[in-house]
Amino acid sequence: MKFYLHHIYLLLAIVALVVCMCSPALITFVYNDMSTVSMTNFALQSMAMGQVEPTSSAVSCALGVLLIVSALVGAFTMFVSLFQNFSLQKRSSIFNCCVLAGYYIIFLVFVLILRGDTRMVDLNWQVCLPLVSLILTAMSFYSIRTTEAKMLARANNFRLRD
Repeated sequence: MKFYLHHIYLLLAIVALVVCMCSPALITFVYNDMSTVSMTNFALQSMAMGQVEPTSSAVSCALGVLLIVSALVGAFTMFVSLFQNFSLQKRSSIFNCCVLAGYYIIFLVFVLILRGDTRMVDLNWQVCLPLVSLILTAMSFYSIRTTEAKMLARANNFRLRD
């Protein structure tokens, strides 16, 4: 089995997604009445005067579900790369980029909804990991494209000529 550069990019993208999934809190809002809301990938946790009230709904799990889907699509792309199916690899990389862009759209919607009358917003560094994964997936897409072009050029050189 031959390893290409896009294998490394995909592996690093999957690792970044798993680290982001395991992060305790992405963003914390402190409101004027000293209550706080911490947003993770899978739940919202609100604390009012020292009492933790975990609030969980299907809407708050959307970020985690998108990260899981993106990690699974990245793993699928790595599995397909064993068979050198370049067209399927490119399509799944584009789908993975769209899922990660959707992650940031939903994250932005949550931030705009929870922003309200905040006194302080604490943004953690794990928020940038899906963006890193998006960049690595795009780099993987271009690497897949160049690898496919090189293989086609090599195959054209071996053709029998009249």
